[in-house]
Amino acid sequence: MRLSAGCLALALVACRGGESEDPPVHLIHNMDTQEKGKAYRKDTSGLFPNGRLMQNPIEGTVAVGELHDDSMFDDGIDLDPTTADGGRLGKPAATFKFPAQVQLPDGGIDEAFVERGHLRYNIYCTPCHGVGGNGQGPVAGKAFDGGLRLEVPPRDLTAAAAKDYPVGQIYASIKHGVNAGNMPSYATQIPVADRWAISAYVLRLQGRTFDGKPPEPPPDMNGPASVAIGKYVYKARGCNACHSLDGTKVVGPSWLGVWGKTEKTSGGEVTVNEAYIRESINEPKAKVVDGFQPVMPPPTPPLEEKELKSIVLFIESLKS
Repeated sequence: MRLSAGCLALALVACRGGESEDPPVHLIHNMDTQEKGKAYRKDTSGLFPNGRLMQNPIEGTVAVGELHDDSMFDDGIDLDPTTADGGRLGKPAATFKFPAQVQLPDGGIDEAFVERGHLRYNIYCTPCHGVGGNGQGPVAGKAFDGGLRLEVPPRDLTAAAAKDYPVGQIYASIKHGVNAGNMPSYATQIPVADRWAISAYVLRLQGRTFDGKPPEPPPDMNGPASVAIGKYVYKARGCNACHSLDGTKVVGPSWLGVWGKTEKTSGGEVTVNEAYIRESINEPKAKVVDGFQPVMPPPTPPLEEKELKSIVLFIESLKS
């Protein structure tokens, strides 16, 4: 009897999945036979005049949470930043303070938030910038041993010049990338809040606080062009990320003692004077100094005439 029952069960199992010309039996029709459209397939329902099932969004509509209308939170830009002396700059600039969306009620930054930034930094930033932020990650080492193609070395985030970066500049580097894609944009991989968390952790690596105070007050921006304004623009526009003031070779030539020198460039020999500096800022790939890569983008937005003249005066003041 037991043997017969076993044979019957085996026979039933063996029939499961067998081919048949008869239509399948649907005990519960449910969703098995519903008429539905699928993306990228032709619309057979006649619902859409263009015959496509996947439609473009209605013009002027924005997905929930995708408006990105907060300049500080989404772009790292403060429209009217507070200066170190408590005044107002009167023009948009990279923010030194964190947006309210990631602050505690008292204006501080939660340690759990910084630790999340630490974890994300380890995932996305360590390969190039290294665990300690000194720019000596494993990718950087391979790049200059001939293993990879990396045009310029990763930035040492613990260097003195990097400690002048507004936190909004660090955030913007993650969002947009730097050096014409040498560091690509991580906007797709890293959500907005996590970009701020990583920025907070970078400040921690640099030994900085989260108080949002600029390192020094800006000069009188309403006065004439000056060395002081040029020095301010050098930091505010991120020139210090690529050009040192102490002779150190970074991404671009150091500004120390460069005024009046004759340089070999991709456009022939040039003398570093006002005309060349202006051209190098507005058309950075026109005459690239030998030994450096053409990775500097034009300034966005363009520098005002006073800012250009002040940069020239600042570089001239550094002549040896």
